[in-house]
Amino acid sequence: MSVANTYCLWNSNTTEAFACAMRQRVSVRVRSCLFHQGCLTDMVLHGKFRSVEGREAQFIVRHKEVIPGKSKALENTCEFFFCLEEESSSGKVRLGYQGPGQVLEVGYNEKNELRNLRLRLANNCSVRQMRRDKRIPWSTDRSRLAGVVPLEEVPATRTDLRGLLAQYYNSSHPNPLPLVNISAGGVCACIPDDLAKLSRTSNFSYLFFIVPSTAPATAPPYIFLSKKMGLCRNLCDEGTALRLLFTEELNWDSPGPNLKWNDILASGSNRLRACLEDYYDNEDEIPLTA
Repeated sequence: MSVANTYCLWNSNTTEAFACAMRQRVSVRVRSCLFHQGCLTDMVLHGKFRSVEGREAQFIVRHKEVIPGKSKALENTCEFFFCLEEESSSGKVRLGYQGPGQVLEVGYNEKNELRNLRLRLANNCSVRQMRRDKRIPWSTDRSRLAGVVPLEEVPATRTDLRGLLAQYYNSSHPNPLPLVNISAGGVCACIPDDLAKLSRTSNFSYLFFIVPSTAPATAPPYIFLSKKMGLCRNLCDEGTALRLLFTEELNWDSPGPNLKWNDILASGSNRLRACLEDYYDNEDEIPLTA
C-alpha cells in the first residue's frame, strides 16, 4: 500500500467529501458506542450515507458487528471511515477518510433492529492514500464456484477452457476453493498442498475463476490469467495461501470459438470491481490524530 502524508481537511473540503461519499454510494464503516440490550456496547456498523447536509449525515445500517467485552468508548460517540476515488496527475487514486463524530439519533425497524443513525461528523479528518482496489475478506458461502488451475499454456479456444474447468471439477480439489480475500486486481486463495508443492518448484501462470453467490444465474464466470506473487502458510486453516495478481481477463463479448483476453494488469477488472462494491472490505483504518 502506498501511503501519503496524513493531513486535515477543513470545513469546505470535509463536507464535500461526505457529500461525495453519498453520491458515489461508497461503503462506510462506523465504530460506535450505543445503548444495546440494556447496556453500553461498542459495535462496528457497515452501510451507506443516504443524505448529507453539511456535517450531518443519515447513515443506513447494512451490517452490524457487536464487539464483545466492556465498552471502551463514550456513549453516542463514533468514528467513521470510507474511501473515495479521486483524480490525480497519475490517474485515479483511492483516498481513505477517517475522523470522529457523534450519534444524534438512532432508528429501529418494526423488529426492533438497528436501522439507521443520524450522525454529526467532525470538522476535520485524516486522509491517506489507499490500495488501488479494496480487499474483500471472502468466506466459502460467498462463492458458487471458485478454483485455481496451473497453466502450462494459455487456453486458446472455448473447448480448451471447458476441458480445463472439467479437469478441475473432476479432481479432488475443493470447489468452491476457499479464498482469504479478493479484489479487482488479485486474489489470495487457499490451495491444496499438492498445488502448493508444485507452485514452490515452478513459476507457472494460473487460471483463476469465480462465480460469486450473488451473481445472476445467467452471468458468465469471472475468469483471469494470473501470476504468482507469493505463498504463505499461516493464512489458511488447510493448505497454503497463494497470492495471485490478475494480468488478463477473459472477454466474453468476443465472438467465435477462439478466446480473447484483455490486459488488466494496470487497471484491474472493472466488471469484478462493480460486483465487489457492496461487500464489506478489510481496509486498514487510519490512526486518529489527537
